[in-house]
Amino acid sequence: MAKLNVEAISKEIIKPSSPTPDHLNHYKLSFIDQISPPVYNPIVLFYAPNHTDIEFNIDDISNRLKNSLSEVLTKYYPLAGRFKENRFIHCNDGGIPYVKTQVKCKLSDVINNPIPGELNKLVPFELDALTYITFGVQLNVFKCGAIGIGACISHKIADALSFIVFLKTWATTTYGDDDIESPEFDAATPFPPKDWLDMSLVLAS
Repeated sequence: MAKLNVEAISKEIIKPSSPTPDHLNHYKLSFIDQISPPVYNPIVLFYAPNHTDIEFNIDDISNRLKNSLSEVLTKYYPLAGRFKENRFIHCNDGGIPYVKTQVKCKLSDVINNPIPGELNKLVPFELDALTYITFGVQLNVFKCGAIGIGACISHKIADALSFIVFLKTWATTTYGDDDIESPEFDAATPFPPKDWLDMSLVLAS
């Protein structure tokens, strides 16, 4: 596979469909979260039409993804917030970046001969970037009509298992099931944060 040519078509911010209650606006990071490295966990989910004579309706898919993401962010409200001083997340409903791209190759070119470094172009952030955003999504549309849904989540707020649980919740919501219990965000109770452990110390370690 040659280098991927990925062109951004649109960029927008997806916010929760309903505001986060005032008493939930301050989400404390646990001590474990504080000492986690400031990197992103990435994933790309590939989908192709079942038959060659069927085409995805990209606009419909994108709108469904955005609407369901807006809904699920009301339950996973810290994802729409912003990190503050490696101590807490300000759950201000700032929203998450949603990027739509055009990939100038076929999905088979990527699947048959993947280059790990090039696959990073299918997710919205540099994996070791230091930002105050917790989560982002990138919808990649391939030349053949297939799509790849790329996502990055901060390792400070979710491990691999938590990330998968969130993605399953998002998928379930996309398919119209909104009868989903809200998760509990209480890691700071058994692992209280340390006020002296700021971002500069984590980056220097």
